[in-house]
Amino acid sequence: MYQQLLMKPASANSVLGKLQRTLLGYGRQGKGVVETTLADGNVTRCISSGRSRRGLYDGKDIRTGNLVSFSNKKTKRKFRPNVIKKRVYSETLDEMIRFHMTTSTLRSIDKAGGLDNYLLTSKHITGKEGIEAKERVLTQMRINEENRLKQSQEAEANVNSYRT
Repeated sequence: MYQQLLMKPASANSVLGKLQRTLLGYGRQGKGVVETTLADGNVTRCISSGRSRRGLYDGKDIRTGNLVSFSNKKTKRKFRPNVIKKRVYSETLDEMIRFHMTTSTLRSIDKAGGLDNYLLTSKHITGKEGIEAKERVLTQMRINEENRLKQSQEAEANVNSYRT
């Protein structure tokens, strides 16, 4: 019975659609939901605000809570991450890159051993700025590797020409 229900397309707001989402274990991908398909085929979903997708936020995001007065009256409030605009040096690109980042990201960059290592190893690179910088670093690393191979081949050719 459930298999027949899963085969039929349903509208997002219908009861059948809600049942399909419950049985299949997924929700609507709307504003603030980021889906990532991993190499092994698993799909991970994380909810993030538009603000946290703008820069390097190191997994931080806006949280909600209560402001508690002396009389123990609770009112809703937001806990926002400590975001700064910062220029960080990339050794591979040999230039300073400007990011919107949290202060915890600065600590993580130091811990990783530099911006390049952080971009290559961190699982929190989801924003536009971070992905663009990561792609630039990867392309520059490929270019540097190709240049290194050419230089080593030229050096071997020079050594062989001296021997003959």
